[in-house]
Amino acid sequence: MQKHQRYIPLRSTSTGNLLPFFIAVANGVIKEEVVRKGNEAVLRARYEDAKFFYKMDTQKKFSEFRSQLNGILFHEKLGTMLDKMERVQKIVAKLGLALGIDERMIPVIKDAAAIAMSDLATSIVTEFTSLAGIMARHYALKDGYPEQIAEALFEIMLPRFSGDILPKSDAGIVLAVADRLDSLVGLFGAGCQPSSTNDPFGLRRISYGLVQILTENKKNLDLRSALTLVVDVQPIEVDANIINEVLQFVTRRLEQLLVDKGINSEIVRSVLLERANCPYLASQSAVESIPVKCKFKVPIKLNRTVSKVVEVYSRPTRIIRGKDIDNNLEVSSTAFEKDEEQALWSAYLEVSTKIHPGVDIETFAQTSLLLLQPLEDFFNNVFVMAEDQSIRNNRLALLKKIADLPKGVADLSVLPGF
Repeated sequence: MQKHQRYIPLRSTSTGNLLPFFIAVANGVIKEEVVRKGNEAVLRARYEDAKFFYKMDTQKKFSEFRSQLNGILFHEKLGTMLDKMERVQKIVAKLGLALGIDERMIPVIKDAAAIAMSDLATSIVTEFTSLAGIMARHYALKDGYPEQIAEALFEIMLPRFSGDILPKSDAGIVLAVADRLDSLVGLFGAGCQPSSTNDPFGLRRISYGLVQILTENKKNLDLRSALTLVVDVQPIEVDANIINEVLQFVTRRLEQLLVDKGINSEIVRSVLLERANCPYLASQSAVESIPVKCKFKVPIKLNRTVSKVVEVYSRPTRIIRGKDIDNNLEVSSTAFEKDEEQALWSAYLEVSTKIHPGVDIETFAQTSLLLLQPLEDFFNNVFVMAEDQSIRNNRLALLKKIADLPKGVADLSVLPGF
């Protein structure tokens, strides 16, 4: 009605349901009755088609369409849609647990995966492709499947386009994520990476939808581990380089998503350099990096907390940069010559217990500020590059430990003032 005929459908203001009326617009002088009947005839014919296809589909159980997916090619190197959905079926249990889904939901997810996308083989979806997912839910409910499974069959298709709704149920989220990961890994492995002008498989849309699902539903998924899980079920060889390619590709979509929200691009890049592997964690970190009062588009220099954190780590990093420091070198408190060394070491020991790769940004920032004064006292009273090599190395080792604290949280070196 809307896409092909450009009709305007009418809905009930109270229920939102479609009404048996529509509006059509015609240019020039017309015979209203003739135009009305012509438009109605076109629409009536399409409804008759839909009625016929629906009648054909409902002559058998919905689960019987699963085997017919074998006649729909996904990709010549990756097999049919049946092959694809069998791969999805193999990974949903582990993926569900990785997404933090309750174990009690796993049987529901597996049952949904066993018939997911079967509606692609139905007559009505073949004719009206935009009904994919919608008809799966309808046919599943008609055949007596639980609401949770039926909803997941619809949500695996989400989001279908920019601005579309996202899956919300646990089963729907797992299926949608599994399907997108399989597409990304398989198609990248088959050499179908999109170019600057060509993306025939819609991989940008798929990956953008993936990060939307994870960030909006607050699902903290380790992407590298999830991609490795998907690699194991592919019918072609997929090496580590492909995993890295997919990660970089998804990271660019995540960066786009966060910048589209108005978050400062420098903050986004800083966080993604360390946390891109976990889209939700990265998203939260980027959002939390700027106080609400600053709004997202205010220049970063106005964010005093971020500036102070940059100050904490910038000087230690600059001092150790280019120095040949043994990574196995431990700090020896017995080698301290000044009180400021001991004070900084004590502050580091306190801070290091609270900063780890999964720490939230606010905790990281506030904890890091505990180093600000001890560092200032240290640099005002301690000469790092002492003539005695053991003392010099001990001081450099201390500064290196401090400089390494942001690893897994944010790469502060890309921020102004570092």
